[in-house]
Amino acid sequence: MKTIGVRQLKNEATQIVRTVKEQNALYVITVNGQPVATLRPYSDRDIAGMERANATSELQAIERLAGAVGDAWAEAPLFDAEPEAPSRRRRAD
Repeated sequence: MKTIGVRQLKNEATQIVRTVKEQNALYVITVNGQPVATLRPYSDRDIAGMERANATSELQAIERLAGAVGDAWAEAPLFDAEPEAPSRRRRAD
């Protein structure tokens, strides 16, 4: 694992990213000598994690919508079970 400063990363970004891709290199990025991030190859595990995060987010949105629908339903006025029958008048012939 190589350690590089953020300035070096800025100046050599294309070359560094190419090295990560082609050689599966790992870099620790530092700012003022302190490690702040890791640059590593993207993996199938990363894809699975993103898909899981998206699914979780979508489920939370569905739950919020279900709650809003439930709240609106609970506040809806109640109606009689049987509507009033229309009045029937006999027509005079």
